[in-house]
Amino acid sequence: MDTMSEPKKQEETKPNWWVLCLACAAIVLDGYDTVALGVSIPAIAKDWGVAPSHFTPALALTSAGVALGYLAVGRLVAKMGTRNVIFSAVVVFTLGSLLTAWSDSILQLTILRFVTGLGLGAVLPAAVAHATAVNPARLRQSIAVVVMTGISVGALIAGLAGSGIVGALGWEWVFIIGAIASAVLLPFLWFGLSASHVLSTPIDAAEAKHHASVARLFDASVRSRTLILWAFAFLIFASFYVFSSWLPTLLTSYGFSTGLAPLGSAALGVGSIIGACVLIIASRRFRMTSVLAGTSAVAIVFLVISAFLGPDKALLLLVFGGVGLGLQAGMIGQAAVAVSLYPQATVTAGVGWAASMGRLGSVVGPIFGGVLIGLGVDTSIIVLSVCVPVIIALILVLILGRITAAKASVPTSLHPAKSLLTAPRT
Repeated sequence: MDTMSEPKKQEETKPNWWVLCLACAAIVLDGYDTVALGVSIPAIAKDWGVAPSHFTPALALTSAGVALGYLAVGRLVAKMGTRNVIFSAVVVFTLGSLLTAWSDSILQLTILRFVTGLGLGAVLPAAVAHATAVNPARLRQSIAVVVMTGISVGALIAGLAGSGIVGALGWEWVFIIGAIASAVLLPFLWFGLSASHVLSTPIDAAEAKHHASVARLFDASVRSRTLILWAFAFLIFASFYVFSSWLPTLLTSYGFSTGLAPLGSAALGVGSIIGACVLIIASRRFRMTSVLAGTSAVAIVFLVISAFLGPDKALLLLVFGGVGLGLQAGMIGQAAVAVSLYPQATVTAGVGWAASMGRLGSVVGPIFGGVLIGLGVDTSIIVLSVCVPVIIALILVLILGRITAAKASVPTSLHPAKSLLTAPRT
């Protein structure tokens, strides 16, 4: 017998737009701050009189901090609740970004970016978990994609505004403006998320610890898919961060000025947003794994094209937008797969661990790019080398799709864990 009241039914079938907008805003700021250093490196290197490759530790430690934030977020949510984790994480990266503007050495910059990364890492899984928990279950994948798209929007803003900010005010203001925007959002997060009842407060301590454990991600019914998803995330993130970290620097070899080079990040951002739209639309008709296979193939095609292009600036930006479409779609889509793969109480840990594997890749990506740039390797060779991990990622997501389809075809009576740990269209 259904005892749920009609208002309650309506509430659970309508999207919670206010919470969705707040979660997206937090991730937009996350995306802006994530690429702020990459946008600023050409100007900082010129100001400090050092080679751009010297900033490799700062880029790598930013990603390392984000990865640690991802790993810790499941336990933090179990103790503090998603609202408090989101708020605290935004405070951390607001302060980190503000202090970055006053750094005057690579050592200071590296330390501050690591601390900033901790906040950047914690906010994303918590925001995805919170937004999906307070919205209808049928929209979970789409909500996850929308929230994750905030990363692309933030990167786009940083890329478009970066050149103007650096040229007019100096590189320091790239970080100061980001910190101001984050500070303005804080009271809205504190009061705007407080009315959301699902996951906004901690659940029973013992139960929370159980659901937040990484062991839940290795239950028999999801173990193989967890490992494949982690490998896919690692490879896609590593590939993308070669470009998000070093694209402004690489574009200077094509004749871009330090003022115009940040447009490369804007091109990646535009392509990323288009990729997110493709995910939302295509996931309604196809399995998410099939969609990710298609976007990975798109990334490979545009990578190959970009390696053989001449110095045509407009065409280069267009092609790197295509690269952003393919790679960022994979980064966003892996979170949507994680959301549908695990039960709601384990979603934060599932999204966090998958994203942390990706962030390990984002540590390797900037180091790889920095080493090649430091060795003076031709830009076209650097671009072509990125095709290798993307091809492997394409193969992995095809395998993941086959495993998911095979498990979905097993009757529930023969696969009792299915109702708890799987969801359709992954």
